[in-house]
Amino acid sequence: MAILGAAWPDVFKWAATGLTIAGAGTTAADLGRRATGWGFALLSGGSACWLASAQLEQESQLGLTNLVLLALNLFGVWRWLVRKAPP
Repeated sequence: MAILGAAWPDVFKWAATGLTIAGAGTTAADLGRRATGWGFALLSGGSACWLASAQLEQESQLGLTNLVLLALNLFGVWRWLVRKAPP
């Protein structure tokens, strides 16, 4: 089953592409602490989609890379959205 005739790996790849571009743009724009945190949240979603695609297509290098990136992006979410700003 897929969306509009596309195979699931392709659906995840396109979602990952959009989320990664949006996350990178939001983070790079430096619009403040909250926006940066949401940029990392978008990047986390992109990494999760790349992981799903890598799992479906059995691409271990892509999966390992995005597992590490997901951890780093979740750290960014914690640092910019969850943790209180340093005094």
